[in-house]
Amino acid sequence: MSEVSTVSVARPRSNRAVIITTAICVALLLALGTWQVFRLQWKQQLIESREAALTANPVTMADIEAGIEHGYDVDFLKVRMTGEYRHDATRYVYRPRGKRPGVQVITPFIDRTGFVVLTDRGFIDEAQIGSAQGMRLPEGEITITGITRNRAGDRNLFSPEPDLARNVWYWYDLPAIAASLPEDVSADVAGQPPITASVFVQAEPGTEPGEEKSPEPEDLKVELPNNHLQYALTWYYLALVLMVMSWLFIRRRRREGGAGGSRA
Repeated sequence: MSEVSTVSVARPRSNRAVIITTAICVALLLALGTWQVFRLQWKQQLIESREAALTANPVTMADIEAGIEHGYDVDFLKVRMTGEYRHDATRYVYRPRGKRPGVQVITPFIDRTGFVVLTDRGFIDEAQIGSAQGMRLPEGEITITGITRNRAGDRNLFSPEPDLARNVWYWYDLPAIAASLPEDVSADVAGQPPITASVFVQAEPGTEPGEEKSPEPEDLKVELPNNHLQYALTWYYLALVLMVMSWLFIRRRRREGGAGGSRA
């Protein structure tokens, strides 16, 4: 009697699902990397425009407000104002410097062109809130320069409500700070009640007269993080890794399928 040997043939397993899933994931990773490249170009242009603004000729608050009406981005533009401070209406925004708890001094500046401009004059320690000792308090009409700042995005979910007893805010809430000002701040300027400017102005160091060190103005410099190149390379690298891993996986399955089919 002759024995009939049975040969089991393994059915090759389809790699279609692996290929489709890999293609979708790689396409998504490449799209994310390309998006970061566009973000990189945008950020570089923004940094260049802000650096150029620091050396540009200053404009007036009227120019800034006209730009807002026409839809232009007026953040970080150099501006010159002539008028006087209302130190009695000073407000504060809590903003520590490193390990020093303190606030930014926000004083309304009555620009003679007809605007009340909330001006960020610099930093003081928290203990100096409400004190005139050692403070720079220029009186009368002066001319100052600064940079316009749109601070609307500074608020987060953890920002506390303002401490109205001390006139301290915990983010740059321009409408609320403006609403808290005394009514006589809106006294006539050039025959008309002044308009509250739509942006803050960060005072340039050395622009105010006076020898006192406080408030300590911030340096006017561009500090925008630009990590988009690293992000783009990371997404592209992940796409490459995924393609290599999928190729190795498919090759191993084919080898195992071929070996299984040759066994008796």
